[in-house]
Amino acid sequence: PLIIYSGDEQIYVKGNRNSVGGQLDDQRVEKEFTDQEFQLKKGDIIYMFSDGYPDQFGGPLGRKFKMVRLRNLLRDIHDKPMEEQYNYIKSNFFLWKEDMEQVDDVLFMGIKL
Repeated sequence: PLIIYSGDEQIYVKGNRNSVGGQLDDQRVEKEFTDQEFQLKKGDIIYMFSDGYPDQFGGPLGRKFKMVRLRNLLRDIHDKPMEEQYNYIKSNFFLWKEDMEQVDDVLFMGIKL
């Protein structure tokens, strides 16, 4: 997924349901990906992340973090300095996960133009 912040506007772009690498069988199937173009300006923030963050189980009920919660988290911190956002996103993940096993790899990238 991709989330762009332009000012206080959150733009959510759902990615294609194709993995970038790896194959489950010997068939060579051509995967289709959708090209997306955006007009960005100085100060805009681009967040890209794998499904490992929203799919992580945790919290008081042992449930998934989910995309809605992640979008709300970014809404709450997008206007903070990038280093502060990094620290918050990282610590929030471990607070959510607590002692539950990590279910997937987690990639999270934020770029401020």
